[in-house]
Amino acid sequence: MRFKWSPVLILLLVTGSTSEILAQDRIYEAEVGRGIKALPYSRVGRSGWQFFKLPTSARVASMGGISTVIGGADANGALSNPAVISDIENISVSGSHMSWIADINYYSGAAALNVEGWGTFAISLITLDYGDMERTENVEQFGPGGETLGRTAPVISGLGTFSASDFGIGVNYAKRITDRLQVGGTVKYFQETLDGASTSNWAIDIGTYYHTGIKSLRIAMLGQNFGPDTEFTKYDEQIQITPSSVRMPMVFKLGVAMDILEQVGGNPHLFTLAAEFTHPNDGDQKLNFGAEYAFQKLAYIRGGYRFNYDEEGLTAGGGLRLARDKMSISVDYSYIDFNRLGDVHMVTVGFGIGKM
Repeated sequence: MRFKWSPVLILLLVTGSTSEILAQDRIYEAEVGRGIKALPYSRVGRSGWQFFKLPTSARVASMGGISTVIGGADANGALSNPAVISDIENISVSGSHMSWIADINYYSGAAALNVEGWGTFAISLITLDYGDMERTENVEQFGPGGETLGRTAPVISGLGTFSASDFGIGVNYAKRITDRLQVGGTVKYFQETLDGASTSNWAIDIGTYYHTGIKSLRIAMLGQNFGPDTEFTKYDEQIQITPSSVRMPMVFKLGVAMDILEQVGGNPHLFTLAAEFTHPNDGDQKLNFGAEYAFQKLAYIRGGYRFNYDEEGLTAGGGLRLARDKMSISVDYSYIDFNRLGDVHMVTVGFGIGKM
């Protein structure tokens, strides 16, 4: 008798194997003398450019932050897994705004064009505006006799304000290699500015998207932020500290997704389950789950959960997509629960033109 793999079983096996990795100790241990082990630690906070970890669209944010295997003919893919933009038939444009924690404004956008016979090309942008912050100065404290107390105290009043910002621009390319395999890549340049001092760097992303042929099961892999180390500060009269070498926040992601309900044979309902395993170079492995329900490709309800994060957990959202002839417009909203840090909201607007 021939054994048939169940798509649900495969999905459980893949996510189960990543759960085993998450269940392992989150520490690096080394022998220090006989029977003595080093204290536990992880690489949290050991890389810079953290704004690359933020969700790039409301759809991604509402589905637990899953960015690899959420396909669709949408320019947003240029900001997550560039391989998926090969689904775009002609033109797609999108833009997002997120009210981040601590009154930080986050903007992202992308524009993609499919050139028949060549593939899909896109340009993507990300920017963060931290707003104005009160300037502080640490002043040494002295006792009644003029002796130093060995400590400092912050002084705020009258020192004015300063600002900070992040900016990134990427050039994306994707192509469908076969009817099942899509590949894509991104070359990006980015810059960070703090109180007038700035630094910049470059990196590449490489992604794949594969339809297994087992019903609707698909698998995606993504490597992000491969680039050289850089220096966040320069030794000058403004900062007066020696340069500090900062690593890129490189990350490997593996995602799987499957449509439990498919819109075939006149069925208006589509229900998708997805999971994503994330292995960063500056922290512990993480696991994200997401789900999406669509009715008539018109109205969408989404939800998800993020495991092994300090504050992030529940995500939710929805959207509308209106299409007429070859044109479409979409509006998506997401909600992210940051526990003690409060709630975060994101809105994405997209516009597309199909093949004429």
